[in-house]
Amino acid sequence: MTGRIAIAVLRARLYAQRRVVFYASVAAFVAGFVQPEGLAAPLFLCSLLGITTALAQSPGLHPHLDSCEQSAPLFGRHLARAKALVPCVAATLAVGLYAVAQALRVMPHVPTTFVVALGAVLAATLTALSATIRRGASRVLYIALAAGVAVAAYALVAKAHSLVAELLVCAIVAFLALRQYGEALGRYDPI
Repeated sequence: MTGRIAIAVLRARLYAQRRVVFYASVAAFVAGFVQPEGLAAPLFLCSLLGITTALAQSPGLHPHLDSCEQSAPLFGRHLARAKALVPCVAATLAVGLYAVAQALRVMPHVPTTFVVALGAVLAATLTALSATIRRGASRVLYIALAAGVAVAAYALVAKAHSLVAELLVCAIVAFLALRQYGEALGRYDPI
């Protein structure tokens, strides 16, 4: 897959979902501006926003984009990577705006909060992507797994006081979640 294809899918999906991305960004900025210091708010709020933007990738919400992507000569894994960029960009923007709002309030530990929250949010977002191609109990399971990733990341940082372990676990979960999503798309669309 070339970068042009990924950028084309990213641009089209971001344009179609511009309202969701805008509202998520505004919510993160406002929460960052009024929320006191701590890891719980950026991690859980931005994870929820990431899961929401991941669920906005569900087939049928934007049928014109779905038909364009299905008619393109893409493997399921390539399409998964391109579609995963959209919620990851939106989640990164939300975490970044939360950090900017915290920096405007001159809160301490903003860079650390940004790194911790970003790792957890991206892992939860990528885990939630697998819920977009499922229905019923399995969809709920993947959403619960995404929420569980955020809770586990918070527990590793807040209770175990291990930033490195949190980032390592989130990186492994994000890799496995993206790989599983690509394999699932490849199974449903075996071009």
